[in-house]
Amino acid sequence: MHLDTLTLLLLNGVVVALCGVSFVLNTAFNRNDAVGRIWSMAFIAAMTVTVAHGASVTGQFIWWAIVVANVALTIAVGAVWLGLRRYNRRRRGSWVIATISVAVLAATLLHGESAGRWAGAAEMWIGLAVMLALGALEAVRGRLRRNLSGRILAVALWVAALTALVRAIVFTVDGVTGEMFLTYFNTANMAALGLCLVVVVTIAASVLRAEQGTTSAVGDLTDGIHSAAGVLSAAAFVQAATDHLDRAHTARVGLALIGADIDNLPEINTAFGRVAGDEAIARFAAKLRESAPVLSIIGHRASGRFLVLAAADSAAEARALAERIQTALVEEPMTEASLIRLTASFGIADTFDHGYSLTALGDAVNTAIGTVTVRGGNDIAVQLAPLAS
Repeated sequence: MHLDTLTLLLLNGVVVALCGVSFVLNTAFNRNDAVGRIWSMAFIAAMTVTVAHGASVTGQFIWWAIVVANVALTIAVGAVWLGLRRYNRRRRGSWVIATISVAVLAATLLHGESAGRWAGAAEMWIGLAVMLALGALEAVRGRLRRNLSGRILAVALWVAALTALVRAIVFTVDGVTGEMFLTYFNTANMAALGLCLVVVVTIAASVLRAEQGTTSAVGDLTDGIHSAAGVLSAAAFVQAATDHLDRAHTARVGLALIGADIDNLPEINTAFGRVAGDEAIARFAAKLRESAPVLSIIGHRASGRFLVLAAADSAAEARALAERIQTALVEEPMTEASLIRLTASFGIADTFDHGYSLTALGDAVNTAIGTVTVRGGNDIAVQLAPLAS
């Protein structure tokens, strides 16, 4: 069976539309989170590409449609990478997408209407290759490093990146009438490849979204000023901690901020189910309430991350407190499976080294936890003040 170019483009558009509508509706009504919104934007941009190309299906060339299609495709691919960064809880790279999109727009307009359907094509493919490569790298780092769906997504993005790069090179060297371009990199072949990649990316992204939902569990639920785990919610903790730090600053009293991140919470959810993950979070919060000083403030920042603000005369005293919490945590196994003993990565920052700003203390704690995580978790790190230059 032979499928002509027009049929393949039509099939590609239908698949993109079906996948996009399904993903966007699922985001709107079921899992309206930041990652879902970013990837929904990618699907909407991809559907815009099909509409723009469809404007010329009748054979009449429409210049503005090429401009729209090039920019929309750049935004679509960039949004996939941006969603992966958000999934890994890294800073957004919107400026990269904006820069490449502006460059593609400028290249398309510079080549002008005389270049026809291929205006700015090489520049666009190079820009796509860069963002696809960034997306593939992001899919195998951070929270996605040991995730099977992340690896599948990385393979798909690497295939697309290499294809886009080689196509740009062949197009520049050989032109659209060259034998190699017409044989391997023509529109029909690329439409067929895109059809396969869209399906793979959609399935992988949907699975990642579902897995992300299991990692939040009880951690994202609140009951008044409290997290569902029984300690202060993130917003309530910020208010209370800021007040305590202000008063401690005035009284010249030392405080320490202790951050604790439950190790392997996504793996617990995946292996034993969401109930086990909820139990891990709830038991961790209970151990914090039992071990932390009575007058300390305990907050639930995210699903598996907690913060404790307590009085401390030194970093050594704060470390001793963290060690007490760590010991209490591993003494009692979870009821879900006797082999599961919770561990956590602890980070400590005190007002002697970092002042009385909650933001500064929080950044220092995050850095310390990151250091412990790199070492394999289940340890404590104290973030000291940076050395004066």
